[in-house]
Amino acid sequence: MTSDSAHRLILASRSPRRAQILYEAGLNFEVRPANVDEDAVLYGKSNIERAVQALASAKVGAVGGTGTEEYVLGADTVVILDDRVLGKPESKDHAKEMLGRLGGRDHDVITGIAVADLSGQVTTSFVRTVVTFNELSESCISDYVSSGLPLDKAGGYGIQDSAYDPVARYDGCYLNVVGLPMCETTKLLKISGFLLAREITCEGHSVAADGSVIRPFKFRENHS
Repeated sequence: MTSDSAHRLILASRSPRRAQILYEAGLNFEVRPANVDEDAVLYGKSNIERAVQALASAKVGAVGGTGTEEYVLGADTVVILDDRVLGKPESKDHAKEMLGRLGGRDHDVITGIAVADLSGQVTTSFVRTVVTFNELSESCISDYVSSGLPLDKAGGYGIQDSAYDPVARYDGCYLNVVGLPMCETTKLLKISGFLLAREITCEGHSVAADGSVIRPFKFRENHS
């Protein structure tokens, strides 16, 4: 599964989950992590949708395509509870506290996406998913945190961590909660002129997270 584009796609992120999503979508790409001062980019921005798009755009700019050879993709995902941003846990105790606060409640997951075309023009967008968290027992939270899985994730959890069953249901894009909504990402790639070998459609929108989502993508060959 390869893309038709003759130009490289650069992923300006060190997230293994975003890389896995692109890989499973059949795209050829190169990982080039961006070093961005997130606090400086977000300073003074009260609108979270604009903030995550600004941060995704900053990641694209930090990587800096060579102008004629590369498309660059950047993304940033945040978890919002009670109008507060929950970032990655700073410690195991912090992760436990986050998971306890999320328990039994709804929260928003918002991902900002940015794509730079071959001329350096950047197009941005965002996707929001509403997630209802399960009420996890103290022992489940302890086991989950001890596994190490929550420690590198915004909000301290992964919707894909099915062994710990953190999510009761969600309304929106499943892959957005994982870290890269392909439904909107492919739109931006197309707008920017990146050619796709096949149509890519997210599956698993607005369903219960009960194991019914077997595959995150639906593919259709693009012969045009």
